Amino acid sequence: MTIEVSVYPNPFVNSISIEVICEEEKNCIILLADIQNERIIRMMGAGLGKGLNKIPLQNLQALQLGAYQLDIKDPEGDTLYKTKLIKQ
Repeated sequence: MTIEVSVYPNPFVNSISIEVICEEEKNCIILLADIQNERIIRMMGAGLGKGLNKIPLQNLQALQLGAYQLDIKDPEGDTLYKTKLIKQ
């Protein structure tokens, strides 16, 4: 399945917005991980509908400054999308 993803802002301060366009309905797992400590900060399941899906990640102001990785995976664990984000 092909998805189109937009993640903003990058760098971020308090929150991240994720927009995902899907060809069909799909369940997925969204992971936000600290790259330096290899620690998962936030993990959530999301049921994506066909078309545009908007997913906010909020209350991130307590995170340390630095680099993070955002992954979107399918239920089998295959990576559908990944990107690096910077917390300022």
